[in-house]
Amino acid sequence: MSKLNICCIGAGYVGGPSCAVIAYQCHDINVTIVDLNQARIDAWNSDNLPIYEPGLDEIVFARRGKNLFFSTNVDQAIIDADLIFVSVNTPTKKSGMGAGMAADLAYIETATRRIAQVATTSKIVIEKSTVPCRTAQSMRTILEANSSKDIRFDILSNPEFLAEGTAVSDLTNPDRVLIGCLQTPEGFAAQQKLVDVYTRWISKEKVITMNLWSSELSKLAANALLAQRISSINALSAICEATGADVDEVAYACGTDSRIGPKFLKASVGFGGSCFQKDILNLVYLSEQLFLPEVAAYWKSV
Repeated sequence: MSKLNICCIGAGYVGGPSCAVIAYQCHDINVTIVDLNQARIDAWNSDNLPIYEPGLDEIVFARRGKNLFFSTNVDQAIIDADLIFVSVNTPTKKSGMGAGMAADLAYIETATRRIAQVATTSKIVIEKSTVPCRTAQSMRTILEANSSKDIRFDILSNPEFLAEGTAVSDLTNPDRVLIGCLQTPEGFAAQQKLVDVYTRWISKEKVITMNLWSSELSKLAANALLAQRISSINALSAICEATGADVDEVAYACGTDSRIGPKFLKASVGFGGSCFQKDILNLVYLSEQLFLPEVAAYWKSV
């Protein structure tokens, strides 16, 4: 069997660490991380990586130049790859339909078009960016319009669950890995190829296979449920201040209930980070598009 080649389009916060860990765990797989941003690629190839995460330096320095490569030659990496992770930015739209709520898929669609244009053999394309449900459909449309009897594109959804500060341990010892595929024989075969990569270092029970849309929605759902806990404890903290109760004591008491648990019950000014607000607004927009106004209003309140 020939050596497996993986390409990751996007050398940012998700693509860089995710694919560096694959290279670190699987020495017989060639991993090339590509980006059009020359300065970012130069940084990945230097002693001063563009991202700081505990443990990331050791992983990159151990495999860089052996089976882990950083390059701006996107086309060559696409041509060589068997599996292609699409891990580009999906910011909230600033204009047009869904402005302020929907995700901007311009980068994803540009990357997908590039794959379709330059691929000379069949590819498994994996969406790794956080995307609204059914993004894979627009990717599929682009890829299928460019497939032929000699070249086929299979699409998978493999959302990331990385937290800043613990990204390396989140990748080496994750709670779960989700891999969604189309429920067809070809889809299942593509899914199995990615399962085989992850189960090299992650136990089979933690690698969860599901359909494409469930995988996409699970990421938004997980972030929405976590954000909901923060919003709930913040709402309770207002009551605590008015009554003389101590919100930390209330949170601790609730957290000892095994059904609730202690995590994400810290009262604060709200939630930060790049994902919670973005993903909930995505869910609000999705609910509105599906004509579910009460559902949209609920998530907006969170």
